[in-house]
Amino acid sequence: MADGSPIADQPLELILARNLVSTLTLPAFLVDPEGQIVFFNDAAAGIFGSTFEEVGTLTREEWNARYGPFDAQGEPVDSEELPLTIALREGHPAYGRFKVRTDAGLIEVETGALPLVGPAGFHGALIVLWVPKDAT
Repeated sequence: MADGSPIADQPLELILARNLVSTLTLPAFLVDPEGQIVFFNDAAAGIFGSTFEEVGTLTREEWNARYGPFDAQGEPVDSEELPLTIALREGHPAYGRFKVRTDAGLIEVETGALPLVGPAGFHGALIVLWVPKDAT
């Protein structure tokens, strides 16, 4: 991956999920079990203004500081009830709506987080973003 770690060192579920995410036209990213961003696709790069190869892996704190999530007033959102946190903590899919920072400013997105689970256990989550037509 971009941080220099060989992809072969990643769990099979993350490798397969990365292959899937790279083909999606919806913005999507992958996180490991600790919540570190380990990949995002070209559609996400189109929203955030940088490719994964340019950004590399990010901790959850780095991602939040750079891109959000933010509430309607542009204030940082407590991550405890966000879809990603729920997927990582509780191991089931979760959905939410909040704002993220883009090159064009703050936009509202709907987000679905899906846990990645395989025979060897929990391996992270796949997050898909949807920009609603009424997003502002």
